[in-house]
Amino acid sequence: MKNAIKHLVSIVIAGLFFWLAFKDFSREDIEKLGEIFSRLDYRLIALAFIALTISHVIRAWRWGVLLSSVKEKMSLKHLFNATMIGYAVNLALPRVGEITKAVNLAQCEKIDGKKALASVVVERILDTLMFALLLALSVFIFRRKINEAFGEVTVGGLRLSFELASYLILLVSILALVVFGAMSLYPSQIAARFKSIVHRLSPKWSERLSRALESFIEGAAVLKNRAKYAEIVLSSIVIWSGYLVAGLTPMYAIDWSTVSSFGWAEGLTTMSISAFGSLITPAGAGTYQYACSKTLEKIFDYGLIIASSYALLTFAINNLTSLVLGLASFLWQRKDKLAELSEAKSSERGEPATTNINLV
Repeated sequence: MKNAIKHLVSIVIAGLFFWLAFKDFSREDIEKLGEIFSRLDYRLIALAFIALTISHVIRAWRWGVLLSSVKEKMSLKHLFNATMIGYAVNLALPRVGEITKAVNLAQCEKIDGKKALASVVVERILDTLMFALLLALSVFIFRRKINEAFGEVTVGGLRLSFELASYLILLVSILALVVFGAMSLYPSQIAARFKSIVHRLSPKWSERLSRALESFIEGAAVLKNRAKYAEIVLSSIVIWSGYLVAGLTPMYAIDWSTVSSFGWAEGLTTMSISAFGSLITPAGAGTYQYACSKTLEKIFDYGLIIASSYALLTFAINNLTSLVLGLASFLWQRKDKLAELSEAKSSERGEPATTNINLV
């Protein structure tokens, strides 16, 4: 019942923001929107898809680096499949995909699921830190326009501008990574302390929970390995560079003349601010379109039609990429498992195995 209510609220919020994003559209505007989509440069759309795919592959490889303290060598295929299946699940069930990918990889690589989940947490902290860094950079470059567009809000009696909020997000992200890194240095000590606290409340659960916590913290042990820092930093830069390329090319696919007015700084700012919309509803439906189109309109003075076209196009590219690659990864993984099962059964009977398995 609780989940049903949560999904209903998400649908209502998505519908509200879709209405806000397109409420000013006239019949003529809708026709112009259709004209824009009918003359898109699909070569650039393909380039955006390729850039996102490369980013996802590098993300999977980085995940393997984060888990290198748990298992030195992991299959990139397993890492990629688990990553994309998680993304596909997130389209319908936000945050559930993170658990799905950890469980999926743990089963494929025969590792502790708690350690895999810890690596996902570290991965999210790294992504948040990178996002906060890019957001702060964007706000710094366009501080006047952004502050004029979004103004200030009062939180607990404190007047907070969008610029200040972006710097605070960056600070909190850095502190979170530092805290998690410090915890990874002392997993057994932290678990022992936790055990003594829980023991007072429930002796039965204290041992089990403390072991789970220790295992979870050990999943972040790569943070104390300085030799891996260069790999993590460089791969993170490549991942977000791919996202930036995937954010720039759709605008050029709509109108190639925008190259001079929509460069890396504008693309970075639009991507950073629009990301807030993706956190509210499943796949960012409605909220992403609103945040993205309003960023282009208010900060970079784009017209309603171009801004809305770009918001719809990038939304479609991002989510279709996750859906297609997620489905392909699921089928690829399923084929591998069926092949393994077939080989195991054939081995038991002493017969030659066949791996030509049709999934359709």
